[in-house]
Amino acid sequence: MSLNYKCPGCGAPIKFNPKIGGFKCEYCFNKYSEEELTSYLERSAAKKDSAQEPLSSGSGNGIKQYVCGNCGAEVAAGETSSASFCYYCHSPVILNDRLSGEFKPDKVIPFKIDKKEAVSKFKEWVRGKRYVPSDFTSQSTQDKITGIYLPYWQADIEADINYHAVGVSVSSWTSGDKEYTKTDKYDINRSGKIDINNIKELAFTKIDKNLINGISIYDEDEQIDFSAGYLAGFFAEQYDIKKEEAEPVFTEKAKTTAINAIRDSADYSSIEDEKDESVYSIKDCRYVLLPSWILTYLYKGKTYVFAVNGQTGKSFGELPLDKTRLALFSALVSAAAAGLLILGGLFIW
Repeated sequence: MSLNYKCPGCGAPIKFNPKIGGFKCEYCFNKYSEEELTSYLERSAAKKDSAQEPLSSGSGNGIKQYVCGNCGAEVAAGETSSASFCYYCHSPVILNDRLSGEFKPDKVIPFKIDKKEAVSKFKEWVRGKRYVPSDFTSQSTQDKITGIYLPYWQADIEADINYHAVGVSVSSWTSGDKEYTKTDKYDINRSGKIDINNIKELAFTKIDKNLINGISIYDEDEQIDFSAGYLAGFFAEQYDIKKEEAEPVFTEKAKTTAINAIRDSADYSSIEDEKDESVYSIKDCRYVLLPSWILTYLYKGKTYVFAVNGQTGKSFGELPLDKTRLALFSALVSAAAAGLLILGGLFIW
C-alpha cells in the first residue's frame, strides 16, 4: 500500500524538513516530530480500508501502479522505488509494501541539508576549482535536483590478524668525499583481534557508482533507527544487490584497512615479502539508507551530473574544463621553468 504524509492540523501534504530535523507544514506552519506524525498517520491508516493497495502488478517491466491517498491519481513506481511523489498533486508518497520484510531498512541518516543549501554547497565547491569556466554556474541551466535516499549494506568486521613481512630500513651518510648506504631488514609480525566497523557498500546498480563514491563519507554517529517518515518529501530506492553479493567486498575492504594500518605503524623505508593469513569475519550487517542530492546541469549542449552528500554537503562530479585557462597556465609554468634553466646556466658559466 501507499501512504501520504499529511499535516494533522490542516490535512495538507507535509514533508520532512532537514533544517529542523522534523516536519513543518508549508500551509499552516505547524511543526511535528517524526514520532508525533507517524503516530497520527498510523491511527488514521487503521481507520481506512485497503483502497490504497497497488492497482496491479504492472506490465512486466517492474512498474507498479499505486493510488495517491491525497488526490486519487495513479502513481507509477519503478521496481526498486520505495518513496516518490504524485505527479498530479505533488504529494509525497511512501510505498509501504516496498519497506517491509527483507526490504525494511535497519537504519537511516536523515537529510541534514535542504535543496537550497545543497545548491549553495555545490556552487561553493565549483568556485574552488581552478579551471572551471567562469560562466559555468551563471550560463548553465540547472535542469533537475533530486533528493534521494540510496541503499547501502553496512557491516562490522572482526579481524583475527596474523600478518608477517620484512621491513627494509635504508640509511645514507657521507664521510669525507665518500657516500655510504646501509640497508637493514627486520621481521614484522603482527597478531591479535581488531574490530573494523561501519564498512559500507552501495547496494544499488542503477546509478553511477563512481559519482556516489565521491560523496560517500558519512558521520555514522547520526545514524538512527529507520522510520518511513524521514522519506517524506524525497525519493528512495530499495537495494538490488543482495547482502551475500556484498560480503566479499566487505572482507576485501577490511583487509585493506587492516594492512594499511599495520604498514602505517611500521616505520620502515619499505615493506616486502608480505604474508597475510588473517581471518575476517562479518559480525553484523545492516541495511541502511543514506541521503544524497543529485544535480543535473546543462552547459553548452552537454549534460553534467553531480552529487551532493545530503548530510555533509560534500560535492563531487565531472566539471567542464576551461581549456584556454589551462593552456595559459601551462604556458606560464613552461616559461617559468625555462627562465630558471637560463638563470641556472648563467650561474654555471
